[in-house]
Formats: sequence, structure tokens, C-alpha cells
Amino acid sequence: MIALASSLPAHPGWTENLQYQLTGFLVVLFALGSIAILVWIIGKVFAANEAKPVTKTTDSPAEPDGEISGPVLAAISAAVSVALEGRHFVIYDVAPSGRAAWSAEGRRAVYRSHQLR
Repeated sequence: MIALASSLPAHPGWTENLQYQLTGFLVVLFALGSIAILVWIIGKVFAANEAKPVTKTTDSPAEPDGEISGPVLAAISAAVSVALEGRHFVIYDVAPSGRAAWSAEGRRAVYRSHQLR
């Protein structure tokens, strides 16, 4: 590195400055181009892996839609018992909710937190 610095003139002319700037510009373009090609290759690898069909395996037998297993019902009733702190309660029905119910509840919580004028 010191040999390179000693070979540079003390007061370079405009052609030497232009050559230095173009060299730096080309180095930057080469580095950015290399990064772009690397990202493109990685994208192709991920796209190839995503295109393969995924086989889903389950350890437990699948339950029909709308039917909730006994352990899940026990966990729900235990959670209700803890939430109501020993008060009398009766669970009449337990049904699975869709994803829209969770997002709607989040919106309701946000709207409830706002102050009305």
C-alpha cells in the first residue's frame, strides 16, 4: 500500500483525477453488480425450493371440521374457571372461530381505547 501511495504524484492533473474517479466508479459498479447477481441466484434457489410440493404429515388423526377434542374442551373450561374466579358458570357451546374473529377483536380493542369527544 505504501508503494502505491509513493507512486502517486504530489499534485495530480485533471486527467489523473478523472482516471482515479472512473476507476473508483467502476469498482463500485462491479461490487453492486456482483451483489445483484448473487441476490438473483439466491432468489432462483428459493423459488425452486418453493415450487416443490410439500407433503403434510400429522402424528394424530385429523378431526372433522367443527369438532373439538376432549383435551381442548378441558383446557377451555379450565381457562373460563380461572377467568371467572370460582363463580358459577355453564358452557353451552364451544365452536372454532375463524381468523377474521381475531382481527375483528383486535380492532374492537383499539376502538375501545380511543376517547370520545
